[in-house]
Amino acid sequence: MPPKKKGKGKKKKGDDDSEMEVKFKQSQHEVDALKDQMAYRRELSRRSEATAAEYREKMQVAETKYETVQSDMKEISSELTKQYKTMQLDLHFKIDQYENELAMVKGRLAQTDQEVSKQKIEYDRMVREKDQEIRKLETKVSNLETSFENLIDINFDNILARLNAQKVMMDKQIDDILLKNKDSLREQNLIPLEM
Repeated sequence: MPPKKKGKGKKKKGDDDSEMEVKFKQSQHEVDALKDQMAYRRELSRRSEATAAEYREKMQVAETKYETVQSDMKEISSELTKQYKTMQLDLHFKIDQYENELAMVKGRLAQTDQEVSKQKIEYDRMVREKDQEIRKLETKVSNLETSFENLIDINFDNILARLNAQKVMMDKQIDDILLKNKDSLREQNLIPLEM
């Protein structure tokens, strides 16, 4: 209970009613103010709940989208990982294949180099042998030419000597025949030919 006020004198009944009425009006105003405040707060609460519901719905949509994006990202990531692994395997396979081919080509190249070296050695040997053979043949040909020239000269000289001897013999025979014919014509008293 509120403490009693000590006054100088007693209050009148009319003053009490008026004070009560003022207090009642004040209380009524306070109640109205509280009701307005309560209504305002209820409206704020309703709006807050509506906003919260709207945000919850947006949050739900965002979570669904996020989960969809996450799922898509996982699928894309998985597919990219598979493609990357496939490409990596293909690349390793091609690298191994190219390395094997390179090793084979190097082996064949080394073998070809050896064969070329052997063939060059053999070719050089054959060229040397052919050059020696050619020199021998050239010497033989030169000797044969010289021998043939000598032989031709000798035979030609022999033929000339024989032809000269034959001519001399034939000239003598012709002279003998002419002499006999001359004698024969003289014996027959024919005019002798001037010879």
